[in-house]
Amino acid sequence: DWWLQRDVNNGEMFFVEDAVCGRITNDSLNSRTRFELWNDVHLGMDLGLFKEFSVGYDYRSLGGSSGGYLNMYLRVADNAEYYDCRFDYLLDNVVATGTLVITPETEGNAFARGSNSASGSCAGTTTLQAFLDANPDAVMGVGNGELYTFTLNTGSTGQDNENLEICWGDVSIKHVDEEGTIYENLFEFTTL
Repeated sequence: DWWLQRDVNNGEMFFVEDAVCGRITNDSLNSRTRFELWNDVHLGMDLGLFKEFSVGYDYRSLGGSSGGYLNMYLRVADNAEYYDCRFDYLLDNVVATGTLVITPETEGNAFARGSNSASGSCAGTTTLQAFLDANPDAVMGVGNGELYTFTLNTGSTGQDNENLEICWGDVSIKHVDEEGTIYENLFEFTTL
């Protein structure tokens, strides 16, 4: 289900026990690694059914001003747009281990995609619930034929992130169905 991003910029990906890691290996701008969750369970799901995303992290070393973060992609309705709004949830830029937990009420940074007029309601929203309130037909994931909703990032575009290293593991995503039954999808990173 997890896709190790094909466009790794100035970094490398590797596995350790129960985790996948990204390490930035030089001082070039646009240095990052990216892990995308490609599955059809959450792609196109009504945002109102989403309950929680959690991921363990091991922030092993600092590099530059950017660190690790989760992207969550949303559309105002089930359309063919790449995305209308992207929420970013940042890790504190310190060496530490912990768990990042996102719920509909967790504050994040919302970014509208380009000049897409449909994404105007993204501006000023700081939570998924606020986005849903403004867009009652909102769905999760990209709509351009790719299959991802969530990405785990080490480093960022436009910055020197040399020496940054973060490992990610134990992903859990909770949602409910129309009847209120709670489902939890667990993802572990391992080599075969």
